Amino acid sequence: MKSTRGGWEYNPVMLSSTVVRVRIPASLDVATYISIGAMSLLAVRGLQSLPAQSALLGLGAICGLLYRFMFRAGRYEKNPVLYFGSQFAVLALMLIAAQGSSVDPINFIFLFIAIHAALVLTRNAAVLWIAAYYFTVSAAMLITHGTEGFYAAAFYLVTYAVSGVFGHILQQAELAREHNQQLVEELQSTQKKLQELAVVEERNRLARELHDSVKQQVFAISMQLSAARTSLSESDKAYSSITEAERLAQQAGAELTTLINALRPPVLESKSLTDAIKEYVNEWSKQNNIATNLRVDENLPLSANEEQAFFRVIQESLSNITRHSRATQVDIELVYEDSHILFCVVDNGKGFNVDNMQKGIGIRSMQERLSQIGAAFQVRSEKGHGTQITAKLRRLE
Repeated sequence: MKSTRGGWEYNPVMLSSTVVRVRIPASLDVATYISIGAMSLLAVRGLQSLPAQSALLGLGAICGLLYRFMFRAGRYEKNPVLYFGSQFAVLALMLIAAQGSSVDPINFIFLFIAIHAALVLTRNAAVLWIAAYYFTVSAAMLITHGTEGFYAAAFYLVTYAVSGVFGHILQQAELAREHNQQLVEELQSTQKKLQELAVVEERNRLARELHDSVKQQVFAISMQLSAARTSLSESDKAYSSITEAERLAQQAGAELTTLINALRPPVLESKSLTDAIKEYVNEWSKQNNIATNLRVDENLPLSANEEQAFFRVIQESLSNITRHSRATQVDIELVYEDSHILFCVVDNGKGFNVDNMQKGIGIRSMQERLSQIGAAFQVRSEKGHGTQITAKLRRLE
């Protein structure tokens, strides 16, 4: 999987066991580039030969390029020895090119490479590289300054220890920041799921209340009216009124059942979304004598609210096809591809002119349901060439 580090894409096949993946602070970028440039110029001042000056500046430039294209781009992660070893070789050549006159500026660059090691490597690996840098610079100081170099070596020991500790502190701070960011994302995800569950629970509660109270009362009214009707003869004045009232009560009961099922699809309570869709589509195909081709992925990454929305849209799509399309073939897809939930219903019916389409309740209902869960909705159709309904819902990785 590709990631970005400082604007450059990289794709590590396998990270080294000595690497700790952390974000490289922007402040370290600025400090590194300034230090390499300033210390290279300072080291050049002690040289009299133009070729030596050019060589030292060129090596300083290589040091900066290694940082930019290997360290900052994240390419060191697969093989950290290549980066830190290359920097070690470049800086050692700079010490040689300096001819012993400019050890301190080059040592300063070494200190930043030591910070890099402490930032991105495990403790033992970082200690080995920092020790290698320290002994190299100390040896150069002792060779060029004799016994007086011991004082500088002792001072360097302190500075390298401080650099290592500073780099390690940066590493722990970045790890803590990344951990906190992960916790925030998990909390946001949990909060969203809780909100969706609250919506579903409220719908279920309303469905139970309607079923257990209002629907039962409507049913009782219908039974009472039926009993009253049977006790009357058709010649009685009240007979037609009682019959009409009974019909209205039965109609109200049917509408309540539809509303209850809209709030809580019974089929989704006991089955997975995939099984529920397969069962519904197969039953619809048999009832309407329309061939179907169904493709639904298992274990789609959908919340309960999103499952209900897609199930309802499929129901509404098939209902529209039954009423209007005169289709003989319907293809249905609900799949997960490229971090998106893709939904498509295509029929070979008579189609219509989309430009002149007046959105009925069915189309508006589908659009509203999908809009509520953040899905893009589109209808395509042409007279004589069927209709295609599509939706696309992005999933965050």
